[in-house]
Amino acid sequence: MLGLVGTNGIGKSSALKILSGNLKPNLGDFDNPPDWTDIIKYFRGSELQAFFKRLVEEDLTSVVKIQYVDSVIKSDAAKKGTVAEKLKKADKLGLYDEVVKMLDLKSVLR
Repeated sequence: MLGLVGTNGIGKSSALKILSGNLKPNLGDFDNPPDWTDIIKYFRGSELQAFFKRLVEEDLTSVVKIQYVDSVIKSDAAKKGTVAEKLKKADKLGLYDEVVKMLDLKSVLR
């Protein structure tokens, strides 16, 4: 888990969007932003080169927790389906039963 702290407008959210692959870094070229190939080449020799390459090749999955969790309850996604349905849909590794048991979730699976 990572906590990112800093003054408003310094680029915390932008940095996280870039690292999650939701925003491409423009490398200072606002008029003609680079494509992913140029971005990977720009970071040649650094950890970011390998990171962005894996991100682009979809060999890496990033998950970003929403900032305001209180807004989840208001979303349409939160209103449709049971907890069990949501967990089964999100279960990409086939660990549904194990997770339910480990976290003692049986009572909330309606």
